[in-house]
Amino acid sequence: MNDATFDAKALELVNADCRIKDPCSRLRLGSLIPLVLGVCVLLPATSSSLQAKEISMPENHGQYQPYTPDMKGPEGAFPPMQGYTSAELVTAACQSVERVFKENNLDPTLARESLFDLFNHLTAAYQSEAVDYQISTWYQKPYDDPSARAESVKAMAKEFNAFTIRAAGDALIKSPLNNLSRDFKRSYLESAGNSIQSLIETLNTPAI
Repeated sequence: MNDATFDAKALELVNADCRIKDPCSRLRLGSLIPLVLGVCVLLPATSSSLQAKEISMPENHGQYQPYTPDMKGPEGAFPPMQGYTSAELVTAACQSVERVFKENNLDPTLARESLFDLFNHLTAAYQSEAVDYQISTWYQKPYDDPSARAESVKAMAKEFNAFTIRAAGDALIKSPLNNLSRDFKRSYLESAGNSIQSLIETLNTPAI
């Protein structure tokens, strides 16, 4: 991520309020999964790359640069926190989806290839929006009302649940998994999204 790109992202985080900007994110999660599944039906595993690209995440993730101690950002922006980096978020989602695969006795080779594909899709999606920087900044920025921090965490958890569902749905479109049952695909999407929501919500759990 070049300095200008990072500065623009960080300043947006510092100055913005905690509203969900993407119209799709305003949907209730219960309504979002049928929507994503519907897209998967419309774009089967044989769909063209052009069709898939139309609903995929932004492809500017090449600009993302993992945080290093010497990296400098504008005042008010916070670097990713341990336990909530992009890599750790993606790992949590993939581990949760892996449990779904095992519960459904998925072929080991297919499971391994599908997890690899999911890992790549989620990594690209999270990095394209600097999700780990967003989580850190919204959590650590000053709040006049202490309860506002907890509400911010809850809002982030729900937003990135929905964001993960959409990214996982993007991975599903051209995957052989798209030929499996609707119930399986629902479990796959819910598992990925809920794991991220649960992880982010741990920020509201007092340290022992």
